[in-house]
Amino acid sequence: MALVAWGGVALHDARVFIAAVREHDGLVAAQAFLYLALVSVLVYGGLVYLFARWGYLKRLAGHRAASDAELTAFRLKAVPSVTILVPSYKEEAGVVRKTLLSAALQDYPRRSVVLLVDDPPLPATLEDAKALNSVRQIPADVERLLAPVRARTASALAEFEATPPGAADGLAAEGRRLADVLREVGDWFAEQGERHEIRDHSDRCFVELTFLSQSRSLRQQAAALARRAEAGMLDAAWMHEQYRRLAQRFDVTLRSFERKRYANLSHESNKAMNLNSYIGLMGGCFEEHWDQGRLLLRGPHSGVPTLVIPTSDYVLILDADSIVDPEYTVRLAHRLGQPEYHRVAVIQTPYSAFADAPGALERIAGATTDIQYQIHQGFTYYRATFWVGANAMVRMSALRDIARTRQERDFTVHIFIDDRTVIEDTESTIDLRHRDWQLYNYPDRLAFSATPPDFGSLLIQRRRWANGGLLIVPKLWRAAWKAAGGRTALSEALFRLHYLTSLAASNVALLALLAYGFDDRLASAWLPITAVPYYVLYAVDLRRAGYRRRDVLPVYALNMLLIPVSLGGALGSLTQACTGRRSAFARTPKVIGRTVAPAGYVIAEILLLLSWVFGAVIDVCGGRWVTAVFGLGNGTFMLYGLLRFIGVRAAWEDVAPLGRRVMQRWRAAGAAWLPRARRLATPALVGLILLLGPAAATGFEVAVTFDDLPAHGPLPPGSTREGLVEDAIATLKRHRIVGAVGFVNGGQLLAAPEHAAILTRWVAAGYTLGNHTLSHSDLHRVDARQYLEDVDENERMLSRYGEAAAPKRFRYPYLHEGDTRDKRRTVRAALRARGYEVTPVTVDFFDWTWNEAYTRCMRANDAAAVEELKRSFIRRAVEALDWSERSSRILIGRPMKHVLLLHVGAFDVLMLDDLLAEYERQGVRFISVADAMTDAIYGVDADGPATGQGNILRQLLQATGRYQESALGVQPPAEVEAACRKVSPRP
Repeated sequence: MALVAWGGVALHDARVFIAAVREHDGLVAAQAFLYLALVSVLVYGGLVYLFARWGYLKRLAGHRAASDAELTAFRLKAVPSVTILVPSYKEEAGVVRKTLLSAALQDYPRRSVVLLVDDPPLPATLEDAKALNSVRQIPADVERLLAPVRARTASALAEFEATPPGAADGLAAEGRRLADVLREVGDWFAEQGERHEIRDHSDRCFVELTFLSQSRSLRQQAAALARRAEAGMLDAAWMHEQYRRLAQRFDVTLRSFERKRYANLSHESNKAMNLNSYIGLMGGCFEEHWDQGRLLLRGPHSGVPTLVIPTSDYVLILDADSIVDPEYTVRLAHRLGQPEYHRVAVIQTPYSAFADAPGALERIAGATTDIQYQIHQGFTYYRATFWVGANAMVRMSALRDIARTRQERDFTVHIFIDDRTVIEDTESTIDLRHRDWQLYNYPDRLAFSATPPDFGSLLIQRRRWANGGLLIVPKLWRAAWKAAGGRTALSEALFRLHYLTSLAASNVALLALLAYGFDDRLASAWLPITAVPYYVLYAVDLRRAGYRRRDVLPVYALNMLLIPVSLGGALGSLTQACTGRRSAFARTPKVIGRTVAPAGYVIAEILLLLSWVFGAVIDVCGGRWVTAVFGLGNGTFMLYGLLRFIGVRAAWEDVAPLGRRVMQRWRAAGAAWLPRARRLATPALVGLILLLGPAAATGFEVAVTFDDLPAHGPLPPGSTREGLVEDAIATLKRHRIVGAVGFVNGGQLLAAPEHAAILTRWVAAGYTLGNHTLSHSDLHRVDARQYLEDVDENERMLSRYGEAAAPKRFRYPYLHEGDTRDKRRTVRAALRARGYEVTPVTVDFFDWTWNEAYTRCMRANDAAAVEELKRSFIRRAVEALDWSERSSRILIGRPMKHVLLLHVGAFDVLMLDDLLAEYERQGVRFISVADAMTDAIYGVDADGPATGQGNILRQLLQATGRYQESALGVQPPAEVEAACRKVSPRP
């Protein structure tokens, strides 16, 4: 039916096209061509679903799961070893514990479980430290929980092997003993299920799958065994198998690993590199080694390794919020062991949503996840399986086949799972196919994972899913004719292409059809008929998955709501393709309470609704009833989605804090779109929100500045000013930082003219210079006239180094802007008249204090004190960033573009690489100072308190009456000032 309806659209469109050509109406002819192309994109997506569904049903009909007898026989032979990897980043301890228990209690021998903790090893807050310690303890806690039952089953096996039964009476007695052991273990499972607190639907699924189902199974086995013993139907070999299987069930090791503790492992902030770091170490022996204050992993020099990481045949990768069936590992490993699957690199069961979600959004989003499970299963029918990451078993030999290396922070790191995009496992799929490996979806629902419960967290997840597919298409094209022995089936290529492009293409097509005022003659009743088979069968599939058929309507509403989200993700791909800068990996938040949705996206939803309603009104006035119904119907679904899945109150909470900034942008943009043709209104508005919306970006944007060039602070033994600047520039280049500004005190050159080479080198590196007064004058201590003379003298000095066209930037020494309001206003007006733009500071943690302390400690040869200085430096830097981001949200309700203050001192330069890397792990994206200064907050003059000094955010908080003293304080940290002093300074 879909193809017939598409044929009707094409025929109708062709008639309009021919008529337009005869009438020499090029615009209508072009519209006819575009209209058919857009409809074809949507029909293509619907056909992919229908064919995938057919493939899934064919596979399901022919699927025969391995019997218990086959699995038991498989377990008792030399099975492949499996390492279960659970990557975790700032997860709730209770969530991680469930996943580790689910992994540890897999009914499979030769397995180990490793928790890959990716939290910063030096937490920024007390809460983060407590959370990290809780997660670190989970593997040991789980081992302690399993220890008693492990000892009981192991001793029962040992007793049986020591005195195997002989006569029939002995077999019967031993059978009864085995039945008792089975009941004991079943009681243990039941007890664990009763003790586990049920807080939500995921807990219910976990308890039922991991504990209660196993308790029932073991008790049934015990009862059956007792009956067989009474009937004399036992034999020693069979009972030995049961004892071994029971003992192997609890014979598992659990450990944790933290890659960020080691400087020579990757510190890239994404899940792929967390996995790559550990996989690259598997099969090796290592020792920890300190080198210049950095902890490294290296091969053992003493011959006695302190860390041994065993290898395995397979790795099973579980997300930290996934729950898998106890037979998940054995069923997948058994399938991989069949001869016809020897070239399968990845086998998985795409995860399903936890049943009975309490919230409307979580339930409907879960329904789309369960339909995606079916689509992925259908893809396997056409040999177009994609690695979906959450619970995949992977051959180590296949990972080694696609392995490569790259340089990161002067160290060589191993890459198995490509992290070029934020959908790293999808790109690795193409890498594996390029090497003629296959991927396979096991056709049973054996894995479950959490669905985001609110729109904010769902937005982050779905935007990440939509970001990266377009970047992988060229690689798919190159690999298409090299895989599968030199040719790729057309069906596989079409399904893979759809998977990579559908979120971008289908949403652009739908948006264009709704937004562009196509010629009336193109409207056809065939268009809605093309979608009828898709939605009818979608409703049938929802019912099969445990939902209601009518849930297809809220699913459609949710898809309308996700149009800006998907386009935002696609825009991220295009931005990366144009700039080469990788998108930040945004993890789906798993927090108690609601995740705030970026205001730009909420506004985009509202604008889409208004534009569709506006367009429908225009169509009604023009008598275009078909397009009017189409637009109004979609607007109705969008309104339902806004009310049901976001909510008026939540939307207001997300949007309201923009306040004055949004109004300024609105006034700037004006209402010029209203009288224009509606065909360009929606794309322009959505593009404006996604490109310019202040909260559309993920993470923090920070510009880097340095004060007191060319020299700052004392020098420790063996250092030179020129060497420090060279090291600083090299680190900035390594982190791809552009547009940094160094603020100069030109008076230093009068005392040391040789330092002029430092400023020349700075400018040659592509960075700019700013005015910091000639003699580092303090505006609190001199009058305005003297201060401005110092500024002018410094400007004459700087004119020898900077470009005439470069923007003139100024920073107040000590961040003192005047101890009286009159002085402050006079100097500000004079700076503006001279063409200067004042560059305030929003992130400041008194970094200069560490430079002096470091020099003292180096002269005292106190290595322990230096290590403590390093830890406190990073800790304070992260605390300052966190404070500044929270303060910006208090002030303006959104993330802002920050300006970081540093100095080119000895300790600053020593720690610069670690500092920038830690900020990147915190989600920072470094920008130029020029970019940062476009933030409207820098156009606001606090001018409230009589004394203006310090961080501009602190000034604004004081001016608005919202400042409260924080743990950071307004003075340098006393413990740093006291370091390596014989007498502590006075407080």
